[in-house]
Amino acid sequence: MLGAGAVLPGTRLLRGADERPTAFAINAPVINFRVPTFTREGFRTWLLCGAEGVYMNDKQLNVTDLNLTVFSGDAANKVEKIFLSPSALALIDEGLVSGPGALRLITDDFEATGDDWLYDHRQKKVSIHRNVRVVFHAQLNDILR
Repeated sequence: MLGAGAVLPGTRLLRGADERPTAFAINAPVINFRVPTFTREGFRTWLLCGAEGVYMNDKQLNVTDLNLTVFSGDAANKVEKIFLSPSALALIDEGLVSGPGALRLITDDFEATGDDWLYDHRQKKVSIHRNVRVVFHAQLNDILR
């Protein structure tokens, strides 16, 4: 626990006109971080990890070496997807993660790679816009009929 007046490394305390603390400002990257999110019931929905994170503002986090693990959000705690990317932008409150460069998406049924991507966690939708390659691990019966 932090004592009164303590400030986390890489942050500075912003004060209002009356000199009371009002917010923290990030002025240095966060190294080797983990940001979990949970359902209202307390089940994990995702775990956002990175080698480095830089807060652009209180809503946007630039991530280097993204590793995003998406869970089922229930008691099973099953891993549904893993996203790997060298560079990404996370809008954690909105459940959006995107990147202009490479992505590797891993699920039980397929792996996909490509560039210029967006993941919308609320809609459970992944869009990959360029250089897309998908390898299916599941059997695809009658796919060409």
